[in-house]
Amino acid sequence: MPAPRLVTAAEAVSAIPDGASVALGRPPATALVEELVRQRRRGLHLVGVPTGGEAVERLIAAGCVRSLESSGVDLGEDGFAPAFSRAVEAGELRMLDST
Repeated sequence: MPAPRLVTAAEAVSAIPDGASVALGRPPATALVEELVRQRRRGLHLVGVPTGGEAVERLIAAGCVRSLESSGVDLGEDGFAPAFSRAVEAGELRMLDST
């Protein structure tokens, strides 16, 4: 059995096609989130995100997310998530409530 190979964030994200379903951990890997934005991934379906947070807000603001399975998105002490709210209200983001 070959030894596991470590890959860079850029290599990992290059294997994620547009339209893929992506689960973010808690806390999410910031380098991977930023790389998704940098590589301009589009149409992502985010799953298993408890209350979103800054990583989800960043992906939505960058236009990477098509749909989201979550109980919502907020920024904790910083309040509501404006990009999330705008995208849902404009019909640009499909929200699947998983409370």
